Amino acid sequence: MILLLGVLVVPMALVLIFNSYSAPDAAAYVRMAFAQVAGSTIAIVTVAGLVLHRVVRRSAPSEIAWLALIAVVIGSWQLAGMGSAAETLLTRLGISG
Repeated sequence: MILLLGVLVVPMALVLIFNSYSAPDAAAYVRMAFAQVAGSTIAIVTVAGLVLHRVVRRSAPSEIAWLALIAVVIGSWQLAGMGSAAETLLTRLGISG
């Protein structure tokens, strides 16, 4: 449940809450980019915290390995999303093209 909330629900809610539903201006672009980065950060911290929790509780090595693999995949995916958000922000602000 924590994995689902931390990786999907909360980041998606942040993006939807801070989305611009009218013609966006520079402030809206920045707000949307920061919401995406905040959601990605929450997802990364969630999976890292779950791996740490399993290690501290001395769970089975196979369970730790699977959760660590999931953490690497989600972390890589979210870091790529952060880079994409930064590039999109710069493009929309006309700084990079």
